[in-house]
Amino acid sequence: MGLRHPPTLAFLTLTFALTLPGLALASPPTDIEALHPEPLIANGQGVGQCAWPTAVAVTGGGGLCTGTLIHPQLVVYAAHCGAGNKTIRFGETAFSGGRTESVQFCMTNPDYGGTGDQGHDWAFCRLKNPVTDLPITPPVSGPCENTIIQINQQVAVVGFGETLQGSSGVKNWGFTNLLAVDKPGNKVVLGGGGTSSVCPGDSGGPAYVQFPDGSWRTFGIASTVSGGCGGNGTHALLEGALGWLEAESGLDVTPCTDSEGNWAPGPLCGGFNTLTPNQGVGDWSSWCAGTPASVVSDVCGNAWDDFDEGQLPSVSIASPVWGDTFQANSEVDIFIDAAKHPDGFSIKEVRLKINGGDVASDLADPYEFLKANFVTPGVFTMVAVAEDWSGNIVESEPVAIGIDTEVPPKPEPDPDTGDGDGDGGSGDDGGTSFGGDDFGADFGADDDGAGCACNSTEGSPGPWWLLGGLGLLGLRRRRDG
Repeated sequence: MGLRHPPTLAFLTLTFALTLPGLALASPPTDIEALHPEPLIANGQGVGQCAWPTAVAVTGGGGLCTGTLIHPQLVVYAAHCGAGNKTIRFGETAFSGGRTESVQFCMTNPDYGGTGDQGHDWAFCRLKNPVTDLPITPPVSGPCENTIIQINQQVAVVGFGETLQGSSGVKNWGFTNLLAVDKPGNKVVLGGGGTSSVCPGDSGGPAYVQFPDGSWRTFGIASTVSGGCGGNGTHALLEGALGWLEAESGLDVTPCTDSEGNWAPGPLCGGFNTLTPNQGVGDWSSWCAGTPASVVSDVCGNAWDDFDEGQLPSVSIASPVWGDTFQANSEVDIFIDAAKHPDGFSIKEVRLKINGGDVASDLADPYEFLKANFVTPGVFTMVAVAEDWSGNIVESEPVAIGIDTEVPPKPEPDPDTGDGDGDGGSGDDGGTSFGGDDFGADFGADDDGAGCACNSTEGSPGPWWLLGGLGLLGLRRRRDG
């Protein structure tokens, strides 16, 4: 299925943000469920209990908006809704019933330029606790998955906004078709002309598309509507927000693809919401127990557990390079290149060793260990270790750096060491034959790596932690594109 080239589209300048102002929240109804209001999304229909369960109400800090659970711990919505004092409610009404989840923090896209900048209109709230009992609706990600986003594709929109009759605060949904796809502008237009569309209060709400395996995936974030409630709605494409979302939230929200959008499924690539439209299961006291979920996905290639376990991943340290020197107390960013073999299992984890000791790990691509602070002079040797979901473990060639110290030339490989240290599959595909974990000690650095002040984000720290020796001050993930 090839992506159609969209026609040139003159986006209407008379657009309205979809947020309902804070005044709409001043005196919310005490029993919305008993009001039986008219449909909310224009030309749509009301939502049954536990139907479209990942569409949530985002209230407080400026008004009523809608959001979407795309990761067990991440809700996305629109930047123009703001980031302050948010409440996230799962359920069919915005102000009562269902369940609320505590928010750890929220952020809006700093590059959002206002009402006319729909393609950057995204924000998120990271929840304090993951919602693990509810099948999520993750983002459409990567060139293969994105072929489904094309003109005339049927999609579903969900929101808590106004109706053509003026009521708001109750979840509603409807089917509609994509009218225009503007990939360079990172936005799509849908609805209007008597079909289902968005209204004020639907800001940040999802546009869902159903994949061939029956799973529902999120691809759009409602931004503006032209022509008033029920007119042409413009959604930001969620794909354009993924790098920022992952970097700022610290979460991997693309369980089926890597940072380049390539098909690289892990065990979490599956179990997505497959509910029949508007047919919920269970109730909110049990997190809608029984909601159907997809099996492991093979939409764009093999399922995560259908690869050749004999094909090893590759791993190398991209930066710094052998011989780089830094002053004491410098913050050193360490970048790792790690990739699954085209026919092998995806990578489960990348660990960083310094002078033989594990100091930190990263569970998602891109693999970066930032702001490592080396506090004492010496030569420090780093090795990256990649483990795939089949249990294969490979090590990179070592990289030695100097802290106020010159680094000796890189030694030639020792032919007697063969395929490295034999640690669970390390060898020709990224393994090292430079002497393994003891290598750093040859240059006078302590075996436990003392002298680097760090803060490990995964695993248990070793004895050096108690001495204030080794760790990473910060570990943040970035994703390009």
